[in-house]
Amino acid sequence: MHQAARSEDNEMAELPGPGPRSPVETLKGGGQPLRPIHGGKQEGRKLFQYLATLIAGSIMAQSGMNLGWTSPVIPHLSRNDSFLPNLDPDGEEVSWITSLMALGAILGAVPSGKAADKIGRKIAIGITAMPFLICWVLMLLAPLGASIPVLYVARFIGGIGAGAACVLVPVYIGEIAEPSIRGTLGTFFPIFFSLGIVFSYTAGSYLSYMAFNGCCCALLVPFLVSVIFLPESPSWLVQRGRKADAYKVLRLLRGANYDVSQEIGELLEESEQVQVKEGGLRDLLGTKAGRKAIGTCVGLMWFQQMCGIDAVLFYTVQIFEEAKSSIDPNVATIIIGIIEVIMGLIVAVTIDRFGRKPLLVFSGSAMTICLGILGYYYKMKEDKKDITWISWLPLACIGMFNVVFSLGYGSVPYSIISELFPPETKGIAGSISIMTNWFLVFLVTRTFHILTRMLHESVTFWLFASICAMSALFAFVYVPETKGKSLQEIQTKLARRKKDRGRKHEAVEPKPLPLAPN
Repeated sequence: MHQAARSEDNEMAELPGPGPRSPVETLKGGGQPLRPIHGGKQEGRKLFQYLATLIAGSIMAQSGMNLGWTSPVIPHLSRNDSFLPNLDPDGEEVSWITSLMALGAILGAVPSGKAADKIGRKIAIGITAMPFLICWVLMLLAPLGASIPVLYVARFIGGIGAGAACVLVPVYIGEIAEPSIRGTLGTFFPIFFSLGIVFSYTAGSYLSYMAFNGCCCALLVPFLVSVIFLPESPSWLVQRGRKADAYKVLRLLRGANYDVSQEIGELLEESEQVQVKEGGLRDLLGTKAGRKAIGTCVGLMWFQQMCGIDAVLFYTVQIFEEAKSSIDPNVATIIIGIIEVIMGLIVAVTIDRFGRKPLLVFSGSAMTICLGILGYYYKMKEDKKDITWISWLPLACIGMFNVVFSLGYGSVPYSIISELFPPETKGIAGSISIMTNWFLVFLVTRTFHILTRMLHESVTFWLFASICAMSALFAFVYVPETKGKSLQEIQTKLARRKKDRGRKHEAVEPKPLPLAPN
């Protein structure tokens, strides 16, 4: 008996530092603590973190299908043998079909963050499947009445699902991931988004309207089955007082040999902060860290969309047709989409190696060059010069534009959104960032045809190029580097003043240690 007591005392002595029982002991009713941390940062098992990210991220493929839907479908609907033979591809109806998804996404982003705080990340992510299901059913019903209003409603409702998913998935991934792979897991969000776009480009080009929309609807089934097994966010569980459940989830995500006591302790600290704060705009904007974070995220969203990426995505087929490229527009569009997926995978491997900031600066600079050259191609076309010898140039420019966009501004902003905010403001901050993003999607896609009519294609692409140049400067000057930092370390960095940073290399005279009593 006494020997057992001495053994337990020895194990307790190995835990770092004196004080009350660790959170794990509290959760487990005073049982034996897990293996302590021995210097440096421990690394947990990654398998279940990847699997959870794959399940949650797969709903983003539906968002990508909705976004890419117009590129192959609008030319199909404009043909004489479609159920809308009088549809003008350059008219107001097409402009609204294209842009109403973005308006729906704004509406979907508004309540999703707060809803996830109330009902949990897992249930909220699962519910996002419903707007997509309704969208595809309405798409399948539209030919029965040759109804453009039905397409309007379908696009708007699909947008609601896309907006909600864009808020919820990055937050969830940021809360389940270890710092060492948080950037990599965050890139799964845009990878699935790009996969959805590629599917729309491919299936929409070669399948009938009904078969294409039916396939999009059927692809919801794997998500609905797998989301049942999705683990809840441990951060949310702790905030709800379900500490034992949070312990089990962390053991699942990190592995049985990982000491979760330190992580549980950090989550308990965060939970105390959440309980004393409302998590509204006042908490978000009331601190220097909050203002810096929301300024960074809104700026990244602004530059991501104002570089013109969604104008290129929505109108890719038309751009190649009007450019009189020698390559089949549908094939060129599919190539563009595949390039985006491949580059997303490359970013997943490199983001935690090179960091967020260098990728953003490179991306903005290279996009400037690509759109500048594309604008010059259109200028030669407008001046009636011979462009047959460079008919491949639009594909090369748009392909390279997608490459460098995916390397930085296509992937990195979503990783940063999941990293910059504490739990109490993560919901509202994510909603504001994604609302900004989708409002700009609406603005760009709604005005792209207007700009090309007023300014011509050359000046329009040069305008986007100048914004890309500003995006590189913004990333270099304003965006903080978050590579390899814990969420608490990021908050400390955001709150630090410039004069404090200048002192970090100053010598600090150590205080003398107190003499031990005789």
